[in-house]
Amino acid sequence: MVLGWNRMGFGPEMGRGFSTLYWAGLVCAIWFAASIGTMLVAGFTRRWRWSAWSTALLGALLGVMLFYWPIASYRRLGWSLLPGEAGFGGPPLPLPTLDYLPQLLANTLPGILYWTVTVWIVSRMQSPPLHLPASTATQSPATEPGPEAGAVALRARLPAHLDGEILALKAEDHYVRIYTTRGDTLVHHRFRDAVADLAGVDGLQVHRSFWVRRSAISRRYTEGHGHFLQLQNDLRVPVSRSYHHVLRVVGAKARPASLRELGLD
Repeated sequence: MVLGWNRMGFGPEMGRGFSTLYWAGLVCAIWFAASIGTMLVAGFTRRWRWSAWSTALLGALLGVMLFYWPIASYRRLGWSLLPGEAGFGGPPLPLPTLDYLPQLLANTLPGILYWTVTVWIVSRMQSPPLHLPASTATQSPATEPGPEAGAVALRARLPAHLDGEILALKAEDHYVRIYTTRGDTLVHHRFRDAVADLAGVDGLQVHRSFWVRRSAISRRYTEGHGHFLQLQNDLRVPVSRSYHHVLRVVGAKARPASLRELGLD
């Protein structure tokens, strides 16, 4: 706006209104090119942790070179708006050669500098700073989600007298039966949503209708052609054929248990 109001580059031949519109458009074009260039530079230099201002400056220079022709064409349009003999259509549009590059950078320097300063200011206001590696960004222990944050939300649906560590889930129509160390109950909740709530828990889906906590498994056994798991609360959980591959993470195959041993006779 300052450059346009002072008719920078045109002098008295162009009015302040047109000059301001021209410079506003040129700066917007440069900023668009600079944003593309900065994203490219940030992607290539992330491992070296460049400062925000150096990334923005190099990105703006790269963007101007990549968008050379549109920016140069816009400048030519500005010259064509000059009245009288000054508006002869502007100087011939040069080819994108290295000889013209210094002149192009000189013409776009205000926009490049404004872009660099703006990115630097924004990066100083951000927390964590721009380009700060994720490993160095600190979180408050009180607000950092724990591995069982979803389990806490699911346990909040339980009656107070059944609140405890969740051992298993069982789908029952539009409800899910939640087994805890203190008992079980039905909750109006979709099974797949309940499993998603327990994504941070070391558990396994062993059937389209069953999920179990791995630490709650006390026995793995076969009965006929079926595979089953017995949990620490004596719950018998079937393992469907499509989930047989998860048995590899349960542990070594236990000897087949009789119905008497399982208390099912």
